[in-house]
Parts: sequence; structure tokens; C-alpha cells
Amino acid sequence: MKTRSIRVRLTLWYFAILAPALGLCGVGAWFAMRGSLYSTIDESLRDRVRGVRKFIEVQGASLAPIEMRDEFKEHSVLGPGGDLFQVRDAQGNWLYRSAPLEDHDVPVLAPEKLKQRFYEDRLIGGTPLRLLSQKIEVRGQFYTVQVAARMEELNEALARFRWWLLMSVPLVLAMALAGGYHMSRRALAPVDAITNTARSISAQSLSSRLEVPATGDELQRLSETLNDMLQRLEATFHRITQFTADASHELRTPIALVRTTAELALHEQRTPADREEAIREILEESERTSELLENLLILARADSGKEALQFSVVDLSALVRETAEQGQKLAAARQLEFQAQIEDRAVEVLADPHAIRRLILILLDNAVKYTPQPGRVSLSLTAANASATVQVGDTGIGIAGEELPHIFERFYRTDKARSRETGGVGLGLAIAQWIAEKHKGRITAQSELGRGTVFQVSLPLAEAAPERAV
Repeated sequence: MKTRSIRVRLTLWYFAILAPALGLCGVGAWFAMRGSLYSTIDESLRDRVRGVRKFIEVQGASLAPIEMRDEFKEHSVLGPGGDLFQVRDAQGNWLYRSAPLEDHDVPVLAPEKLKQRFYEDRLIGGTPLRLLSQKIEVRGQFYTVQVAARMEELNEALARFRWWLLMSVPLVLAMALAGGYHMSRRALAPVDAITNTARSISAQSLSSRLEVPATGDELQRLSETLNDMLQRLEATFHRITQFTADASHELRTPIALVRTTAELALHEQRTPADREEAIREILEESERTSELLENLLILARADSGKEALQFSVVDLSALVRETAEQGQKLAAARQLEFQAQIEDRAVEVLADPHAIRRLILILLDNAVKYTPQPGRVSLSLTAANASATVQVGDTGIGIAGEELPHIFERFYRTDKARSRETGGVGLGLAIAQWIAEKHKGRITAQSELGRGTVFQVSLPLAEAAPERAV
């Protein structure tokens, strides 16, 4: 089944609501008009009963029944339609009967049987009549008065009004539907524009943005939301593209070196010592490549949300002491001084111990690599104000001020000329920042060229740390 467009569905919903509403309004208007006309007729009938009563009060005491009948006949005291009435006393004597009512022998209830006013509609001699029967009392005598009004004009007026409703309601409904469809097209025209623009955006044109109408309504908010989404998609796409390009570039260099070294090692003129040296170079390059691949996998799993950390309450003091031992070995290998200042008391944090150890080792490894001899590398742990701070400092070459905002970007290297010598590819600090953020912490750096660098990692203590999603 073909899906209807929103404008068609809006029009159908509009019709489904408007049609019953107009129908109810038409029926209500007809009954309101009918009630108003009947109310007018009934009021005139009551006036005529009051006129009959007044006539009997004035004339009834001095006239015999026959004379009163003549007076009723001669005097038109009841206005238009006054010939349609009949009066009977309590003894059943007719004081007056108009010819149409007498000819068709219209019955009248005795006063004792008539409790109140009684309205009825009858068809007498082919003429529709509205009758009012009422008991009246004059000087202790009871009479039954029945007055009638012709209903031809009222029925004709109701019929004309009914036909007018039957003709006008469908016409109004059709006009309303046409107007509703037109308004829905006008209202949804910006949605079509948004759709066409969004359809034209591809991976090559992610910088395109939707036109935002200055209407202050849902369409403006939708356009702004879609533009924000496109901006995030563009940033993510560029980051992935750059990540892929940088990873390819970083992998191409060691692979080329391994291949070249292997080809030279297979040369017939190479001595066993040369081949051994070549194999050693291939091993070193393979180790660097393995480390690069491991870092790439960590970041890829982190981006996809599949790098799950296992959080538990950890004594950060003990963890930093263990890591300090490895830092001591790294510094000793480069003949650097190593200093460690760690809290004696337990400092508990909610963390993944393997991830925190990796973070600290990344910072220590960078400090050792970029600190020339003679130099010093330091590691400290302090706890205050519901947070623990791990600090790694060195007296190395430092980082320029304009470089500091970029050092946590992937594959960013401040000393590109020394990258092969030191083995860095610009992923360590990106991984360190990801680990810190996953622990609801933050990592900052302060540096000065020629005087060294200090990294600080702040983590919330266990009693202040929010629960982590793993």
C-alpha cells in the first residue's frame, strides 16, 4: 500500500474532525431554530389563553352561554388565528367552538382531568396545528380553553433552513478541505526544502548547511538541530578520515623499512653480521609497529564504544608506587635522575587499574624520551578537595605555547624530526586523555621551551566519584 504524504494525511485528519463538527453544528442550528420558532408559537398561544380568560372575566358574569358564544364569534379579541379555539365549562357545555375544530370534533379534556398546560401537534383537515389545552378559573368556575395555531409557515421555514444546511455544509466542507490542503502545502514547503537540501548532502559536501527560517517555530528548531547534527557528523567524518590517513602513513613507514631491510639481508654479498643486524632492525621496527597497532586498536574501540573499562575501588597510592618502579627503570636506561613523592596513606579512587597504569606510563615514557642528559623526571601523588592528583614532570626540551592546545590530538607531534628516534607516533597523549575522561577526570599540561613539562591528572576520590558506565 502506497504511503500517503503528510499533507494528504493532515487534510484527511482535518476532514475527519471538521465533517462531524459541521454536521453537529448544522443539526444543532436546526434544532435551535425549531425551538425558537416553537417557543414563539407557544408564547402566542399562551397570550391567547390569557385573552380568553380576560374576556370571560369581563363578559362572563352578565351573559348567558348562548350570548357568550355569540360574543366570542363576533369579537376578534385574539388577533391572527383567533378563530381556532374552543372553550368548555366544567359541566361539559361548550361556550364556543370554532368551525374547523367543531367540524373535525377535536376533543377537549374536562377541567378536572387537565392538570396543567398541555401542548400537542395534530394534523386536522390536512392542516398541521399546534394546540394548547389549559384549565382556567374565573370567579370560582373552571373552564377548559384550547387554542390552536397553524404551522404551515413554520414547517416551510424549517424545511427551507434544512435544505440550506444540506447544501451549504458540504460546500463549506469542500472549501475548508481545499483551504486546509493549501495551508498544509504552504506549511510543509520548508520541510520539502529541508528534505531536498539534506538529500543533496553527501560525504563530499558535509560542509553544506540547511537554510534556517527565522520563524521561531518547530521548523526553525528542526533546521538548527539538523545543522548541529551535520556539524557533528562533519567533525566525526573528518576525524575518521584524518585518523585513517595518519594511520596509513604511520604504518607505511615501518612496513617499508622492514621490506627494505629484509631485501638487503637476502643479498648474497651480505655477511652473517650484516644479516644479524638487519634482523635486529626488523625486530625493533616490528615492535614499534605492534605498539602502533595496539594503540590504534585502543582508539578504534574507544570510538566505537567497545573499549569497556572494569571499574573498582583502587588504592591509587599503591598503584602509583608500582608504576614508579617501572619509571625508575625507564629513567635509569637513559641515565636520568628519577624522583617519586607519593602519599603514605591510601588514596582510593573508582578506576580501572590497568588503564590508570597505562596513563601514567604514557606520561613517564614521554618524559624520559624528551629529557636529554643530564635531566630529571619526577612522579608525585597528592589528595585534597575530594580529588587525587598525579603529576609527572621533567626537565626536558619543553613544548612551545602554540603547540600546547594540540598535544592531545591524534598523531600530533611537536618534534616531528625526532619521532623515529624516540619511537613516538603521536597517539600516547590521545589515549591518556581518553582514559582520564572515562574516569571523569581531566589531564592538563604546563610547559616552557628548554625548561621542561609538567602533566597533571586529576581524578575524583572514591567517595566523591560518580558511578561509571563500563
